[in-house]
Amino acid sequence: MTFRVAGRGSSAISSYQGYYGSFYSSVDQVDGITPIAMACENTAENAGVTMVDNGSGKNTRITFQYAGTYNIQFSCQFHNVGGGGSGTVANVWFRLNGTDIPNSDTKVTVNSNSPYVVAAWNFIQTVTAGQYIEIIWYVDNASIILEHEASTASHPAIPSVIITAQQIR
Repeated sequence: MTFRVAGRGSSAISSYQGYYGSFYSSVDQVDGITPIAMACENTAENAGVTMVDNGSGKNTRITFQYAGTYNIQFSCQFHNVGGGGSGTVANVWFRLNGTDIPNSDTKVTVNSNSPYVVAAWNFIQTVTAGQYIEIIWYVDNASIILEHEASTASHPAIPSVIITAQQIR
């Protein structure tokens, strides 16, 4: 694709292929009491971006076949299933090639009296070909999980995690 970007009295042409990936998880994820990467075992669509095994049998690494600047977005369904402690905080941040990305962490509160919280935001990162990003989560209460819900007659399934990556430049 070719896009024309116009600025004050000038214009520039930027060309890129528009690589992307869309991934989701249809299982519950636990053990966030230790920082752990969100996993997605399903691919909805992709071109030039894949979700790769981190060596533990789980697909956690958003891997980029082509260099560029990407908008990485996620949503996850936290559920406080009760018991197991009094903590209510979940942290989510980004790692590039195994190293935490500075200033990428955010906290959300998952109270037991309001047990479902959807965390969703995006992060823009420039990568070179072959680099990967992981989205890490950590909770201060083992009763807070990333929960999947099966479809019912009244609604489709709810993934525990949805991750997308779109090349923007």
